[in-house]
Amino acid sequence: MTATQKIKGTLASVSDGEVFDYGRFAVGEGQESALTKALSRLAKSGEIVRLEKGKYYKPRQTKFGAVRPPESQVVKALSMKNNRPVGYITGTALYNSLGLTTQVSNVLEIARNTRLPEKDLLGYKVRFVVKPFTFKEQDIPLLQLLDALRDIKKIPDTSAEKVIPVLLDRMKKLTEEELKRMAKLALEYNPATRALLGSLLEQLFPSVPVTSLRKSLNPLSKYKLNIPETVLPNRSNWNIE
Repeated sequence: MTATQKIKGTLASVSDGEVFDYGRFAVGEGQESALTKALSRLAKSGEIVRLEKGKYYKPRQTKFGAVRPPESQVVKALSMKNNRPVGYITGTALYNSLGLTTQVSNVLEIARNTRLPEKDLLGYKVRFVVKPFTFKEQDIPLLQLLDALRDIKKIPDTSAEKVIPVLLDRMKKLTEEELKRMAKLALEYNPATRALLGSLLEQLFPSVPVTSLRKSLNPLSKYKLNIPETVLPNRSNWNIE
């Protein structure tokens, strides 16, 4: 069986619109060049579409022509490498998926360890946000909640008063160990985020220690987050206004 035949066999299991990279193919040592050339030929023939270097998708054909991959697949292409996560979606697209805003944006923000230039991809404007610390795949849902806390005043078409209850509902589904990990990850964020998380944990998750968060803050600093006391009764303990 030729390399192209093997690749086509693998492609048969790929759904229309699904984005994939070289990691999808089980090729032996020394066959990487053959894989690259075979995918290039398939792209030229129109069987697959090159999204960007090393990233392809199978186009879904309609009577109006080929349809671009769904947003989730574009995000996957930008945040995965060899089937392993190297980043995650953040910004308005994330906050929409979390139910924090109804606004839809054509800007995709991807958080990654490395800085990359902005790009236009299939009609999306892609912006990369640097996370200057190491995180694991299981940290991603926790980081996304922390991003929402950090951006609580910037999330469009909503207010902190509306966002807090939604985030708390999601936090209540986390295990105690996940909440502890979230508190540790928060030490990489700005002081206002640390204060806000500390107040939420103190108020509703008393078994989760908040000492490290409190010690990381300047006791003289104030955090103007426009959160009413009815929503955050202990806000004054954390200098939140």
